[in-house]
Amino acid sequence: MRWLALPGEALRAAHHAQAGSTQVWTIAAVVVAIVGSAIVAWQALETHRTTTLSQRTLEASNALAIDSARSRLDQDAPRIDVYVEQVSVLPVDSQHTPGARWSLAADADRLLRVQAQVRVVNLMNDRTIHLKAKGLHDSSMRGDVEVLLAPAAQLSYFLTATFTLSQWAENWESRQAGTASVPNVAEGSVVAGDDRDEGVVDTWPLHLAAWPVQPAEDSDGTWQLTAGTAGGDWCQIAIRPLRERSYWISQRNNIPLPEPSRSKPR
Repeated sequence: MRWLALPGEALRAAHHAQAGSTQVWTIAAVVVAIVGSAIVAWQALETHRTTTLSQRTLEASNALAIDSARSRLDQDAPRIDVYVEQVSVLPVDSQHTPGARWSLAADADRLLRVQAQVRVVNLMNDRTIHLKAKGLHDSSMRGDVEVLLAPAAQLSYFLTATFTLSQWAENWESRQAGTASVPNVAEGSVVAGDDRDEGVVDTWPLHLAAWPVQPAEDSDGTWQLTAGTAGGDWCQIAIRPLRERSYWISQRNNIPLPEPSRSKPR
């Protein structure tokens, strides 16, 4: 009879309804989980963005403070001028005379001296400057001595390159080969500061390269002074770079002023 089948159909309908309801709740749970994950990711992104912005702001603030400190120290820095007046070949013994010739076989160890005169001038009229010449000497042959340079005063120092005849010949051969530098050079520096614990120290590096000898014209294996020693085409004297400046929080305690940290795009 048909009415006996009704309970079975109702049961199947109820079962399908229950399954549909369960599926809806499962989908809803998945959607909620996805939305929750998206919210968490967005919060993490915003947190990272805020942290990055704060870090960049702090770096910019530090760089501004360091630049401000440097500008203040620049205004109070000692001011000197360093320049080269002349370069000359000096006699080492009695055989160093105009027109003298030397043989590398017999005179390879003979010394020959080239000297550059360097002038240092205090450009300030109201301050004494602490001056130190490294690798240079004064007219009394004193080297690496710290002196006080009075206001508007000036001193002469000498950068001397003393090498053997064979070493000078190497320089000439390197020059003729067109190399960027010669193997035997003299280097020194002039360092200027003051008695302030906080301040700047300026350094002028000096570099003297020369090739004062050349093969004799008759090509008999002897060497003589380069024909251009009366001019300036036999040597190079350079201040490079022109000046190096260091900044100090405390020179006494060896505490430099940090370099400004520039933010890089991310």
